[in-house]
Amino acid sequence: MRRLTHDRAALPSMLALVAVAVFWAVGAVGGIRFLADTSSPMTLLVGLYVMLAGVAVSIIVTTLALNDLMGRYARLRTRR
Repeated sequence: MRRLTHDRAALPSMLALVAVAVFWAVGAVGGIRFLADTSSPMTLLVGLYVMLAGVAVSIIVTTLALNDLMGRYARLRTRR
């Protein structure tokens, strides 16, 4: 795993994972506050759909980033 951290080509995948983690942390706090402060049912519905889209995109990004990192790690292990 040490070699993987020094691989600059893996940096975008690592940054994507950090961004998704930050998204989930901020979303957990901000999303609950947003749901408590809604003024109309339509605002609540639109907010829920936006959150659903954000969750779906974050799951896809996480899957792609982990797939890339695991592929790089597997290639490093087979070269040895």
